[in-house]
Amino acid sequence: VVVQQYVEGIHASVSVVASRLGVAVLTVNEQLIGMAEVGQREPFGYCGNIVPLEGYEKALGECTAVAERLCNRFGLLGSNGIDIVLSDGKPYVVEVNPRFQATLECVERLLGVNMVEAHVKACTSGELPKVGRPSGFCTRLVLYARRCVAVPDLTCFRYVRDIPHPGVLVEAGEPVCSVVAFGKDRSSSLETALKMAEEVYGALKEA
Repeated sequence: VVVQQYVEGIHASVSVVASRLGVAVLTVNEQLIGMAEVGQREPFGYCGNIVPLEGYEKALGECTAVAERLCNRFGLLGSNGIDIVLSDGKPYVVEVNPRFQATLECVERLLGVNMVEAHVKACTSGELPKVGRPSGFCTRLVLYARRCVAVPDLTCFRYVRDIPHPGVLVEAGEPVCSVVAFGKDRSSSLETALKMAEEVYGALKEA
């Protein structure tokens, strides 16, 4: 049995590049959790991200301090992600992911940073990327099967990622693919992603 304290707040993550010389916080991201619109059946099931978290500047200092402590404590290098819950502006750490994150494409697009290159440089020479202000908002949604479906060729959709082989059967509640959308603000980015999701659902065939 695993028992965790429940903390009410905003589900978020922090994208970090760490080296032995320091830590660069790239973005603070909103995590999308338990969205029935994309077939997620679990109340805390992961559904994607919106990069950056709207109003992230207020929490940036606290998130940076937490990221620095964690990276130093565990000797983390390169690209890392830290899942948190923001409650009254204070970050509560949920888990640390020492790997490239699902937000990679969004971060690259909004900051103009090559994440693989930044990872390699941080690990080999200690060089950290220069962090600017995100140029808009990017939403990545993970789509889950609403019923058992046969997946057609989804390469015709230029905004679809994580594409399975055509003809694969996906059981209800299992992930099918993801979609990525950009916008000038949070609402337009999310709205576009949800429209994309419905287009993909319309192409799926019941198995």
